[in-house]
Amino acid sequence: MLVVKRSWLGFLDIPISENLFGKNKTWRGFVFITCMNSLIVYALFNLFAFNVPSPLLLGAILGFTYPLFELPNSFLKRKVGIRPGEQHQKWGYFFMLLDKSDSAFGVCFVYWLFGNVDFCQGVLLFFICSAAHIIFSLILVRLKIKSSF
Repeated sequence: MLVVKRSWLGFLDIPISENLFGKNKTWRGFVFITCMNSLIVYALFNLFAFNVPSPLLLGAILGFTYPLFELPNSFLKRKVGIRPGEQHQKWGYFFMLLDKSDSAFGVCFVYWLFGNVDFCQGVLLFFICSAAHIIFSLILVRLKIKSSF
């Protein structure tokens, strides 16, 4: 969120498809999250000696998966007439839950596909990641880094 708030990497602040996903889904998100996640997984691999064949590649794939799995939700919201950054009047809680769990689902699903977790661990990881997303969103709103939950 700091990257967005401070307009870092502004040259990548180009919507992927404003028509399909809205103006907030940009190439900056894909590039930044993919690269940063790759470096974070690599650092964690070196700090804690996780048994991962290629930590840079795994981090990049999981990083790319995060914004990729946000796209169907954004597409659905555009189709029902929700403007970027706004909530649906009737289905607000549904979309709020979807906003906080879509990426967690994608990352956990890919991690499970790679055989790094079994199904039960993947489900548990999904709930932990979704809860973490909710908590971090609340913190970012409280710190005024993010404008809405």
